[in-house]
Parts: sequence; C-alpha cells; structure tokens
Amino acid sequence: MVAFRHVIGKSTLVEGMAVPREIEEWIRAPAAGEKREITLLFESGETKATLRRIANARGHVQIKYETRDANDFRVWLKKVFASTISGMEGEYLELVRVEGDTFRVNPFPLSRQSARRLVVAEWIFHRTTDRAFEIYGPLREIPAIVQSVEFNATEGQRFYNSQLSHLFGEWNWAAECRVIPDLPLKSDFMKGAVQVEVEFGNARTYYQDFIKFMLAFNQKAARVGVLVVPTEAFARTLCEVGRRKAVVKGRHSYSGMIHIEKVRRELGYLAFMLSMPLAIAGIGVYEPRP
Repeated sequence: MVAFRHVIGKSTLVEGMAVPREIEEWIRAPAAGEKREITLLFESGETKATLRRIANARGHVQIKYETRDANDFRVWLKKVFASTISGMEGEYLELVRVEGDTFRVNPFPLSRQSARRLVVAEWIFHRTTDRAFEIYGPLREIPAIVQSVEFNATEGQRFYNSQLSHLFGEWNWAAECRVIPDLPLKSDFMKGAVQVEVEFGNARTYYQDFIKFMLAFNQKAARVGVLVVPTEAFARTLCEVGRRKAVVKGRHSYSGMIHIEKVRRELGYLAFMLSMPLAIAGIGVYEPRP
C-alpha cells in the first residue's frame, strides 16, 4: 500500500473522510475511543487533522479537519473540487505518506485532466435512485476508477477491459468472485455490498450479467448491482476499431456491441424479473477543456 484514495463527497469538503477497513493498518489507526494528530500537506501549505477511531460497534476510523485551524485546507478543497456536487463525479484525492504521520494530499479533479479519458456520462437506475451513492461507499468509487482510464483511439474493448481490471484492483475491489459457492458463475468485481459487471461485449451477452445480479441478490451476496456499458457513441468507436482489427486478421465480419441505449430500451421489458436495485453506468469519452 503506497497511497489511500478517497472519492470526494459533500462531507469531504467540510469536515473529513472515513477510512476504509482495508486501509486501517496502513494508516496505523488508533484503538477504539482513541485519537492522534496527523499532518496533511497540500498545495497551499499544511494543516493538522485528527485521526480517530469512534468507540462504537463498528469502530469506524475517521480523518477530521473541521476545526477553525483547518479552514485554509477546507477552502483549498472547495476551490479545487468546485464542480463536485453529489459524489457521483468521480473526482478524488490521494493521501501519500511522506513520513510517520505526515501525508501529502494530491487532488485529482476532472478540471485538471489534460488528456482525453473515459468518464461515466450517464446513469440509469432501477429499483433505486442516486441516493444509493450516499448509502454504498464503493459505488462512489466507480466513476473515479473509470475516469482514470485514458482514451486511446486505436484500442478496442480488450484494452479497456484490461485497464479497468487493473484499476479496480488498485482500489481494492475483489475480482472474479463466485456469485454463489455452488455455481461456477463469477462476478467481475465485488466490494462491500456492491457487485460490478463490466460489459463491452456482444449485445446479447449482458443478459447473463442480469442473471448474476439476481443470484447474488437472492443469496444476499450483494445489495446493489452495477452494469458498466459504453454509451452508444463510444460503442460505435469501439466497433470501428474492432472492424479494422478483424480485417487485419482476415475476418470479414464483426458482431455488434452492447450500449446503454439498448439496455434502456429493454429494461422496461425485463423489469418484472429484476428484483434487485441496479445502476447502469454509460461510459463515454471526456474531452478536456482547451
């Protein structure tokens, strides 16, 4: 572990952030009911913050900087992440240990990205709403993971699957977990109560993703499922790359690709059997401002 990544939400800008359980050892979390001072270095200077473990049943660990002395840090956060409203934007910060209890805070807002990259351009919700982002912390990480992938006009679905797989791993998501122990079906990624299936494949293959969601929900292995698919425009780009590569390999046909508009059209017909909360993320290409 070399860094702790945290997705920006409303509470991050005004009071502090929660420390995930898998980070507690790395950050040297205190015992229940105890706290200690840490130092955060940022672009405008440094500030003191409190690392504490709440004396409750879960023993939540938090980094708090809500005092008057940390006002400059909060002002800096609000300026850097001015466009963050709901926690759905995928902007995040990274804490890197300098030494001991001193950490450097590196911001990753979309406004500072100079290269074309992937982004969650649209969400569709079934049996839930965007309030799910407040309930399930891992859900907020998905836009951050997606926007960490740079767009490459010469690469196809295999490249983007590989990039996303690597980044989900960096954010401590479990990969290739059995949906239920007795069947060989595996989910792409799992974290907490969130199950993710990334689908850049043939337009028919995503039906199996719905089956995996239902099995996981029925067995209480997941409470919300996330289907990640390209937007229609991005799917056309990927298909064109696929056709060119097929020609190079001597093939004369290339099958179509799933996209969010197909999911939207079919979701109403499939809703009667989809009993679990679902979020469909449509992946597009972010164009940085000149």
